[in-house]
Amino acid sequence: MRHRAWLIACAGLFITVGVAACGGSNNPAAPTTPAAVLATETFTGTISPLGTAFNSFTVNYAGSNSDASITVTSLTTVASGTPQAITIGIGFGTVNLGVCTRSASYTNPAAPLNTELTTTGMPFSAGSFCVQVFDNTSAPTVTEPLNYSITVKHY
Repeated sequence: MRHRAWLIACAGLFITVGVAACGGSNNPAAPTTPAAVLATETFTGTISPLGTAFNSFTVNYAGSNSDASITVTSLTTVASGTPQAITIGIGFGTVNLGVCTRSASYTNPAAPLNTELTTTGMPFSAGSFCVQVFDNTSAPTVTEPLNYSITVKHY
């Protein structure tokens, strides 16, 4: 009788362990896409008449492609710090061998001050990019060296 009780107890233990080891759903949890986190970066520099300047940034979001935006927040003369209310060229691009090459699709040659300009079509995947500030050679507005400040928002 003891032997039979022991066998029943052992069988119950094996069934419990087997169910626990093999139990659960046949449908594993679907992988989750990481949440996109908005990054806001401020860049400063100097641009001369008919010149260009660029700053690099990194898109970290790898879940899918994403959009970005640029805002020219300040333009002041280098000589006196006098604020300027002109338009200036800005554009997104990629850096290769220390040169920022703007994408024609994501460039505005006459960006107004304090106006957020956004991309459409989600052109950014995870990786390194640049934003270029330039004096539009077709319609120049920079008459003396200027300090600029821009804000770039990206994921």
